[in-house]
Amino acid sequence: MGKGTRRLTGFLWALIIAIVSFFVIFLFFPKVSDRFFGVSLSKSDKEKAKEAVVQTVSDTADKAVDAATGALVDAAAGVVK
Repeated sequence: MGKGTRRLTGFLWALIIAIVSFFVIFLFFPKVSDRFFGVSLSKSDKEKAKEAVVQTVSDTADKAVDAATGALVDAAAGVVK
């Protein structure tokens, strides 16, 4: 095994350890995660995310209905002419 292969393997192991450590801290220690990483999985964050998702879905649905209605009206106007 060459020197470059050992370096790459070591880097990949370090990357895996860093990712696993982040998720352990993120999931099990939300206050520490919020303090050091700026993100956390706390109850208030869940509520904010839920509200944002609901708002986005309703806005998207409203835009889709408006676009479909506009297209339907344009098609009907073309038929009437």
